[in-house]
Amino acid sequence: MKRALFITIFAFCTLAALARPYRVEDIPNVQISNRFCFTSNPDGILSIEAVARIDSICYDLRHRGIAQTAVVAVSEIEGDDVFEFAYELFSSWGVGSKSDSGIAILLVEQEREIRFITGYGIEGVLPDAICKRIQTQYMLPHFRRGDYSSGMVAGVEAIRSVLNGSELDAGGNDDYKDNGDEDAIYILIIFGGILLVYFVIVWFAYRASRKCPECKRVTLQKESSRVIERKMGVVVYEDTYVCTNCGTIVKRTRRAADNSSSGGGHRGGGTIIGGMGGFGGNFRGGGGSFGGGWGGGRFGGGGAGSRW
Repeated sequence: MKRALFITIFAFCTLAALARPYRVEDIPNVQISNRFCFTSNPDGILSIEAVARIDSICYDLRHRGIAQTAVVAVSEIEGDDVFEFAYELFSSWGVGSKSDSGIAILLVEQEREIRFITGYGIEGVLPDAICKRIQTQYMLPHFRRGDYSSGMVAGVEAIRSVLNGSELDAGGNDDYKDNGDEDAIYILIIFGGILLVYFVIVWFAYRASRKCPECKRVTLQKESSRVIERKMGVVVYEDTYVCTNCGTIVKRTRRAADNSSSGGGHRGGGTIIGGMGGFGGNFRGGGGSFGGGWGGGRFGGGGAGSRW
């Protein structure tokens, strides 16, 4: 009985801690880890399809040098001033380029409020009146129905239309339906392609290390390994391979750090493990290039806020 009571109290306290309002420093800055991501959605308020669509639009605007756009959707924030929270959050991130072309959007579900803030360099193209119109005409009708995904996508699409020089429609944009999106598929294809290339490289490296120079078959088998030189913290090994098909003997040298504790186990790793480690390092380095960041932009008092 006591154990059950303890578990119940612990679970309650854990949930209470997790449910606390977000502070500015708690909001995940997704752009830092992936330059293709612009939407911070820690509470899952927006659907996966909506996030993919928003990220696609924001990437297009940034790639063409028009604007840097950040979108955040959370359930609750610390304090009740959404504008001050948004201003502090996006200023700390530095959304926008050196020309201060930043657009930041914050949705707070509990406050039932959507807030835009704009950088100095974008206020002329996206003035406060247009921001307000986008919110009331394109976003709030969806939000009142509890459809945050459609509302956010409609608002971001309207922002892109204005920045592209198009006039806003007389009516809201209800074309978006939260029933899947090709952008999510494209992202999966890109990452799948990267993984495929990685494994193909590793596979070819393995075949090259085991290919017999005489019969050209992948039948080399490692028979022995010996130290031929040890100098300045580096050990040079001579590995002997024998082709199981034609009997050709192949000798290869390789270098490794001088670590006496590795013994035969280290040598047993041979060229294959060393090669895969090298490719793995390069692949991780490539993965690191997905990281991004904002351009150090600043915000004025521009933008708008609306409640529903």
